Amino acid sequence: MRRRTLLAAPALLSTPAQAQAWPERPVTMVVPFAPGGTPDIAARLVAPRMSQRLGQPVVVENRAGAGSTIGTRSVIQARPDGQTVLMGSISFMMAPLTLDPPPFDSAASLRVVSLLGTVPYVLIVRADAPPKDLAGFHRWVAENPGKLNYGSAGSGTPLHLGGAIYGLLTGTDLVHIAYRGSGPAIADLLAGQVQMVFADLPAAAPHIQSGAVRLLASAVQHRLPGYPQVPTMAESDKRLAEYDIYSWAMLVSPKATPDLPVRRLHEALAEAGRAPELQPRFADLGFDIVLNSPEEGDALLAREQAKWASLIKRAGVKADF
Repeated sequence: MRRRTLLAAPALLSTPAQAQAWPERPVTMVVPFAPGGTPDIAARLVAPRMSQRLGQPVVVENRAGAGSTIGTRSVIQARPDGQTVLMGSISFMMAPLTLDPPPFDSAASLRVVSLLGTVPYVLIVRADAPPKDLAGFHRWVAENPGKLNYGSAGSGTPLHLGGAIYGLLTGTDLVHIAYRGSGPAIADLLAGQVQMVFADLPAAAPHIQSGAVRLLASAVQHRLPGYPQVPTMAESDKRLAEYDIYSWAMLVSPKATPDLPVRRLHEALAEAGRAPELQPRFADLGFDIVLNSPEEGDALLAREQAKWASLIKRAGVKADF
């Protein structure tokens, strides 16, 4: 789906007196994955600009594992003062839905600072893999049931769902291998340990550009501006007409975080997201910048959680962390 760019709401601007009241010490920005994926790249792009705006360091800390639930839980359980926040992909909402019962309710436990932007997923294989195009990929999978592995950023992540939903819609059988982030999954693709990865574009882009991997498909409903010759999954086969797998970079805090820290964090993130020097970098990585308000972000998180809960149930995806 195409997503529009929104600007920060004027109501979020704080007074000079408020601006001096918070923060009084460094802010920890938790990334619930290993380095290299969408949330890690986003966090490291915006943290320096946010530090300048806030007057305190914004320190990026990777807490990977269990499909993002370890890092997410650490933020949910943190003191709700805005000093500990999460820069997460859509996985922090999805992964708990693959467990019965869910270990926590993301929408009920977290307060959105802002959706920085959305990010498309892509299907990649090694440059020397048999399929040269998407039609060849469909044949390759159909002819090798249960023999081809795909890597993901962890059980219950969108990268896991990418393969599971593909198998559901096409009636094919792929073997899922979970990693602690998309970076390690792509590393094992390059090493020949898995045959394909449903990857977030920021993590895949350097390897696509170097020629180490072949980009076969856009996993969202539109062709990617930077790769207009690459077809979408949805257009390649009528069985995949509903196929639409994407992620986001969203900044959230514990639910009880007061308005002042949330609004100050929003201002700092919005300034970083609009920084002219970062726009080419975001564009190269496929980010569609959004920067919605905290209120809009909370509503979006609740809607997306309900939608993905239904898809996960339909696909029969279960995780064992």
